Amino acid sequence: MKSFSKKLLASLLAVVTLLTFAPAPELCAKNTPAPQPVSTTASVQKKACWISFLDIEVLLKDKSEKEFRTKVSAMYDNVVKYGMNTVIVHVRAMGDAMYPSDYYPWAEYFSSDRSDPGYDPLEILIELAHSKNLQFEAWINPYRLSRDSKSTASFKATPYHALFSSYTIEYKAPSGQTCLALDPANRDARALIVNGVCEIVRNYDVDGIHFDDYFYVPGMADKLDAAARKTNVNKLVSQVYNAVKELKPECTFGISPAGNPDNAREQGADIDTWLSEPGYIDYIMPQIYWTDIYMSNGKAKHMFTDRCKAWAALNKQDLPIYVGLALYMVGTSSKTDLGWASSDINLAYQYITAKQLGYDGYALFRYQWLEKDIAAAELNHLKE
Repeated sequence: MKSFSKKLLASLLAVVTLLTFAPAPELCAKNTPAPQPVSTTASVQKKACWISFLDIEVLLKDKSEKEFRTKVSAMYDNVVKYGMNTVIVHVRAMGDAMYPSDYYPWAEYFSSDRSDPGYDPLEILIELAHSKNLQFEAWINPYRLSRDSKSTASFKATPYHALFSSYTIEYKAPSGQTCLALDPANRDARALIVNGVCEIVRNYDVDGIHFDDYFYVPGMADKLDAAARKTNVNKLVSQVYNAVKELKPECTFGISPAGNPDNAREQGADIDTWLSEPGYIDYIMPQIYWTDIYMSNGKAKHMFTDRCKAWAALNKQDLPIYVGLALYMVGTSSKTDLGWASSDINLAYQYITAKQLGYDGYALFRYQWLEKDIAAAELNHLKE
């Protein structure tokens, strides 16, 4: 770390004193003994950028192959420009796929009418990433089929809704929107998800499979207690882990849960088990989206540092642990989280702090902010 970054840290520390598909249960997961997690080189810090379906919808939707290649290449150049070595790309954000799939329809956020674009975007995404020495992780939301009433109506208009209906939950989100999700308690739903993961690992040269924090979201199954939620999610997580290792042992499987450990547990993420017993994950990446100038009852709390410490303390297996950082928050005003508006060295401070606490790298949420002027200063300080 350069002396400039040390000065940044010191200054901020001072401030804060399909249509025929019928899922076959566990097609790829044979319940073999769980392998050991993939080891990583401690000296190589993961520096990743999440490329969300929200980014893809704005930047890559409905493009020709040539346009797609050109834009993806430019996006990856931005990732490299800011010193990162990994992209985590949303290839299945809902009940969809950003690649030709035997199990899901084409993603509407990539192809407006869900039609085949005439090329394989996932193959190109991976090819270009590897050509620029970027690791590529395929990011999946395992259960979510839709995110609001509009996308629910769109999914219901596909034949896949009828195929999945026996293990689909329809629910009202806190916003009042009608949403759909696969039922984590259902064996066939798990088989569908595992088969979808196997399809990616078998057919594409991915370096990792990545889940985020969408497990039991509010409204989805509110009467189910946290213990039952964790039991159901654990069945899927262990099956996915084993399936990935059977097909490609060097491929990692990691999860990025909500940054508040209690909230993560409530949503069904059994972080205590994942971080203490083998056979579940290769790494954890909590989304710690607060600064250390977080106001509570009139006092500043070191929210970022405290949460980093809490997650590190859970890591009984000493798995690689990466911190999810809120690039999308830079420069924003908040009545509670004052750091984002009061400094442009939050991300640099957070990375240094996490590294000192034993973290092995970071991921930034999300790509579009790499192209925004408001984020340039934060990104340049982080790169130091």
